[in-house]
Amino acid sequence: MYEYERNRSGPATALLSLLLTAFILMPVQDALAQSGGFSGAYTRMGFGARGMAMGNALGTVSQEGVFAHYNPALASFASENQIDIGTALMSFDRSLHAFNVTFPLPPSAGLNIGLLNANVYDIDGRTSSGYHTEMLSTHEFQLFAAFGLSISPRLRLGVAAKLHYASFYDAIDNATGAGFDVGLVAHPTENWRIGFAVQDLISSYSWNTNPLYGTLGGRNRNDPIPVRFRLSTSYHVTDIGLIVSSEYEIQRQGAEIVERRQLEGVLPPQNSSRIDNVVTNSQQFRIGAAWNAHERFSLRAGWEIMDLEYLKETHKLSAGFSVHLPYDVMSPSVDYAFVREPLGIAGMHVLTLRLSL
Repeated sequence: MYEYERNRSGPATALLSLLLTAFILMPVQDALAQSGGFSGAYTRMGFGARGMAMGNALGTVSQEGVFAHYNPALASFASENQIDIGTALMSFDRSLHAFNVTFPLPPSAGLNIGLLNANVYDIDGRTSSGYHTEMLSTHEFQLFAAFGLSISPRLRLGVAAKLHYASFYDAIDNATGAGFDVGLVAHPTENWRIGFAVQDLISSYSWNTNPLYGTLGGRNRNDPIPVRFRLSTSYHVTDIGLIVSSEYEIQRQGAEIVERRQLEGVLPPQNSSRIDNVVTNSQQFRIGAAWNAHERFSLRAGWEIMDLEYLKETHKLSAGFSVHLPYDVMSPSVDYAFVREPLGIAGMHVLTLRLSL
């Protein structure tokens, strides 16, 4: 449920809150590229029905629950043992699951532990000649633990550690990796919040393809996960139970470009390859809202643009609701979100069960 505070700042602050995120980092311009195809893509899809319904603009929002997946400083808001168990119904043989639990650490700290899992099944494996070999599947996991601390009534800090594990193919070793996040949430007024987080620092997948391709074609690979710089803000209109939030993000993406060519004037013919490391950036924007329409019912909506340079191809609309069941024991809530995937190729149905201990 929402814990309403007295609204002292008025709608002008709410408008400023939304505009600040959109413009404060706009001068940062580097080479731009679409953000698809980079390691750990499932971790950037969102976490749970409440966050995904609001367009994943949850970097400063704790009234909807504590989800340090969006900003580790949010862990400091933990006031109870909140448990979220969620799954997403997706097309193209994909699945996405999330587990979230919080632990208050009185008087001014909190701990948030979460697990995210993504799977793709029934991948049609074929040889280079096009003959079917076997049906394949991939499985990826991210485990994180976030610690948040309120160092003053107006400022909260947080840090999170992450572990990555992925199984792509039986013939090669499983990929592993680690990374960390840092973040803060500031309170200029009672109802207005501003947050900043840097996520997936030094995160990457490390794996070895020698068992599959041998010493001639295989090698140790290190695929970096994009580093995320997220500036977020939110405003709580307590008189009507409305939360409006927005976020601007820059992703720094690293990739390997392999150039292969045939050597000239050499007999017998030989091939050579060159590997270049390329760094690009993409800019993203999110906006979301949540309204506590009734003691037992909440509504949410959001809009997420995954690359501002390719808005038409990458934007996602979302909406959802929560039903707060009339039971005092564990105060259960059932959350739902519908997310329209980019280009409208499919829709995602997200279900989450919330328990409070």
